[in-house]
Amino acid sequence: MNTKKILLALLLLCLAGKSMAQAPTSLDSLIGTIFIDTDGDCVQDAFEETLSNWEVIATVEDSLFGGLQTYSGFTDANGQYQIDLPGGPNYLVWQNGAMVQLVPPAGFGQYCISRCSTYTQVQTPGNNYTGYLSYALQCDTTPPCPVLDVSINTNFLRPCFESKYWVSYRNYTSLFISDASIQVTIDNPIQVLGASIPYTANGNVYTFDLGTVLPFAWGSFSITVFTPCDEPVGTTYCAEAHAFPDTCQSLAGPNWDGSRIEVSAACETDQVIFTLKNTGTGNMAAPLEYIVVEDNVLLMQSPGQFQLNAGASQEIFFPADGSFYRMEADQSPGFPGFGTPIAWAEGCGTGGNPSLGFVNQFQLGDEDPWLDIFCIESVNSYDPNDKQGFPRGVGEKNYIHQNVDLEYMIRFQNTGTAPAVNVIIRDTLPTQFLDPNTLRRGVSSHPYLFDMEGNGVVVFKFFNINLPDSNANEAASHGFVTFRISQHQDLPLESAIKNSAAIYFDFNEPIITNQTLHTIGKDFLQLSSTQTLFDARLKVQIMPNPAQGHVLVLAEGLENQEQDLSFRLISVLGEQSMQGQFRGNTYEFNAVHLPPGVYVYEIRNGGKLAATGKLLKL
Repeated sequence: MNTKKILLALLLLCLAGKSMAQAPTSLDSLIGTIFIDTDGDCVQDAFEETLSNWEVIATVEDSLFGGLQTYSGFTDANGQYQIDLPGGPNYLVWQNGAMVQLVPPAGFGQYCISRCSTYTQVQTPGNNYTGYLSYALQCDTTPPCPVLDVSINTNFLRPCFESKYWVSYRNYTSLFISDASIQVTIDNPIQVLGASIPYTANGNVYTFDLGTVLPFAWGSFSITVFTPCDEPVGTTYCAEAHAFPDTCQSLAGPNWDGSRIEVSAACETDQVIFTLKNTGTGNMAAPLEYIVVEDNVLLMQSPGQFQLNAGASQEIFFPADGSFYRMEADQSPGFPGFGTPIAWAEGCGTGGNPSLGFVNQFQLGDEDPWLDIFCIESVNSYDPNDKQGFPRGVGEKNYIHQNVDLEYMIRFQNTGTAPAVNVIIRDTLPTQFLDPNTLRRGVSSHPYLFDMEGNGVVVFKFFNINLPDSNANEAASHGFVTFRISQHQDLPLESAIKNSAAIYFDFNEPIITNQTLHTIGKDFLQLSSTQTLFDARLKVQIMPNPAQGHVLVLAEGLENQEQDLSFRLISVLGEQSMQGQFRGNTYEFNAVHLPPGVYVYEIRNGGKLAATGKLLKL
């Protein structure tokens, strides 16, 4: 294969939602620079190398000659190029996710990935424009690993109404990725009505074959769904997009034991079942820890532990009482992946008051670039121009942990009286807390141009969006854009990350969204009280709790009273697991043969209920 003919279709001005888009204005010429961005700041510095003899190919819709025409130019010794576009008007056309195509010189011998770009326009006589388009690349002699970055989102789900999920994918490498596909898993109550590209279905898992994805190319598709009418407003529905191949990993640590921990949750009639499984090829060399949260309360005074051989699993049970349960586990040291094993169950059981709204308080475990999970609560109405940050955080201050990525969604709606030709969103990021160089653009409802203006200002430009007003077409009057960004490393505790955005509809004054808030915290989950006392004189201690083997129950405070204390342990199924009498103020038993899970204990005095609580068996 002639490597000179391998076109590096650089995805730098991020578009989503269509296979082809146009520049907003007619161009007379296109000018720019191609350079290696050594320090990763997207700015060409004097010490950075420029790239000469690269061919730049532009495709335009030419009104003079008709149809699509291609024009090209080569970079000079300073990495600069100029492409004159005769005739006109000429509208630059994106194809295969790229504004232009770059062809490296023969024998270049390096692999390049796109870092960022800048694009501006200057008006020329005759109401045409010169476009200034420069690219910042990062190049290496080591072949990159083939990976598709994937994103899934919807702007809202409303009971008894249709909605759309948008899925976008991007090849950020200079490799051809063959046999690519995306599996989308949508929560069962949501009904899939169709999609913009073909798919196959297996239950609630929908597979979209992509074929070969070109270097640096992008693509997107939509899925039309129907939200059920009979579930409570505020129910959380989740969708997961998993891109394949997914074998690109970071380097394993020298002491990695070969284990890979996965966590799943299942809702049965009377219980929630969490399963910890080692899907790796190696046995765990040492125990790992996990925690369990009920609503936003930490159930365990200390983390639970587990140790599994390759292929082995362990189940832990909780009552199906409508509570929100979430389990988070560790991976072995040196694990060559990014994601955290996490699973959750919301509203499981037949109770009339399910716990809702807790899912998005926590991270979802989708740090791997080929995996994206989006959860949203159903609503009847909402502010049409707003900004949301995920995870939302815990408590009034929206506490999150250090070094957790934030994903922002900005929603907009044209509530005017005429179509909006252009929509521009300006977002000034708090750069003292968030690192603009880590920004990853996600899925959007419409194509857009992206620009970083410095000082943390990012701009999303929806040119020629022609967004209908809500009176003419309410369903089509909405739009959204998403992006993901990392914190600066190890921010101080109590750092308050605040952010809002300005939305411009044509030449109107901007609409300022609400301000999001995230506070950096530690140990912000409330520790569960494991007991309820019906006799105020009684003090009960269960040691240890969580338990694995020998358990001591100590009941104090009734020493000067007549005592006839009994102990009873009940499983989540309502079955009695253990019963016995105290000796004085102590009761002892061995929990080693009990199945893992949550148990309810009762302490009675003379047959009268004196205390109840929970015991967690590991």
